[in-house]
Order: sequence, then C-alpha cells, then structure tokens
Amino acid sequence: MTENMAETILAAMALLALAVHGIGPRPLFPNVGPRRRADVEKRLLQAMVVVAMVLVPLCDALLPWFEFADIVFLDEVAWVGLLLGSGAIWLFWRAGRDGQPALTERGTLRGRGVYRYLRHPVYAAMLLWALAQLLLLQNWLAGPVAAVTVALAYLLRVPLEEQRDLERHGHRYLDYMERTGGVIPRLTRPRSD
Repeated sequence: MTENMAETILAAMALLALAVHGIGPRPLFPNVGPRRRADVEKRLLQAMVVVAMVLVPLCDALLPWFEFADIVFLDEVAWVGLLLGSGAIWLFWRAGRDGQPALTERGTLRGRGVYRYLRHPVYAAMLLWALAQLLLLQNWLAGPVAAVTVALAYLLRVPLEEQRDLERHGHRYLDYMERTGGVIPRLTRPRSD
C-alpha cells in the first residue's frame, strides 16, 4: 500500500462512515439535559468531529497542505489502520441498526447486538476511527487530530449521557453498567437475566 493509496482509502472510508452513521436518523450525540434545542456544546463537538474525521482526511488525500508533516510511511502500519477503520465502520453500522437498550418484561434494561457488550458503541467506533486515521495517514498533524477530538467529545458528552440514563432508568441502568463495558467490551460474558 502506498501513502497516496492509504490517504485515498481513509478519505473514502470517512465518507462511507458518514453515510452509514452520520446521515441516518440517529444523531451523533444524543440530546442531553434541559437545553435540548440550544445545546451549543453538542453542535460544536459534532462540527469538530466531522472536521477531524472527514474533512481532514479528505484534505490530506486531495491537497498538499499536510505534506510537510508526513512521517516515514510504513506499509504494515497502514494495513493495521485499514483493519481498524473497517471495524469502526462496522461498529457505526451496528450501533445504528441495533438500537438503544430497552426494558424487558421483567423490568431489566437489556441491550441487543453491540449494546449487549458496549454502552457507547458510537464512541468505541470513533476511537477505532481515530486510531485508523493515525495509522493510515502517518502524519504528525493530520493523524492525531481525530484522537484529540474523540477524547474531547468523550470526556464532555459521556458523563452527561450516563447521568441522563441514570435519571431515566435508575437502578436498571446501574445493573446494565455492571454487565456491559463503556467503549471497551467486558472480558467476562454478559450474564443472562
């Protein structure tokens, strides 16, 4: 794999990821708290994520702006990035397809699909994407921008989302938190109810 091919693949994957998750009925970050319509922080983070994970790879692939920051291109590293990026697209797709956890007849909160293993599969996909971007671009400027943006989005949004779910579902959400991982699946098998 050449450097130009890796940049082009990442740009194409960015557009595919946007089509799979970003344009669908589910928002990138759910509405949280009393300021639902005027959540400036959420909108700003959404814009930053799109810039970091879609526009930066496109610019790196199509324009010479980031060439000064290129590092030695390693083919093996790019292939690992391709695998991680493919996993991220799959996780974006599954998160949109599987839907949020729901209450069962027995009153427990149960997740289907990836939500059975992860409470925040979209953030997990964004984390995989950030690693893929770093490994595919191999550029000290364009590569890490996604990781910084994902870290910022995770640190600012996840506590609000967890608090909202705790208020909405109470002890049921605490039980769900014990059974599932946040962005990294638990090593133990989810217990059945």
